[in-house]
Amino acid sequence: MNYNSNPESPADRPTKVLRFDKGYVRTIPGILKLVQLACNFIGFICIKISWSWVSAIFYNILYWVANIITALILFMYTFHVIEKYDRVPWLKLEFFYCVIVSLTYIGCSIFATTIGESVGYAVGFFGLCAIIAYGFDGFLKYKAWKRGLPPQ
Repeated sequence: MNYNSNPESPADRPTKVLRFDKGYVRTIPGILKLVQLACNFIGFICIKISWSWVSAIFYNILYWVANIITALILFMYTFHVIEKYDRVPWLKLEFFYCVIVSLTYIGCSIFATTIGESVGYAVGFFGLCAIIAYGFDGFLKYKAWKRGLPPQ
């Protein structure tokens, strides 16, 4: 006879194991993360060629912060860390992260484009691509968060 007041005891819950899942990078959020990382990296290379040191400082800060956090999020989804720690509001956190990075990219891309060289235009283009990728990813996270879907 079971006297446990909780109908789902800890023994009944499935164990959540950390495992590598290469299928995540084939999903739309996984592809968006790869596009974000690529746009960050190409924009960083372009801004390093530029002569404008003020624009490079802001873009470097944005590049390092966005690249580290995006790579960490990609790693956590690929290895199912997010699934293991499902009590953390991942969708809400990632939505706000995407909004902040998109807004920051808008400012940095406009500032980099004012350099007036072809390098500034390239940085602006890859910044625009990053804005679209982060914005669409944030939109998907917002829709999933409002629907109450699990993050993974």
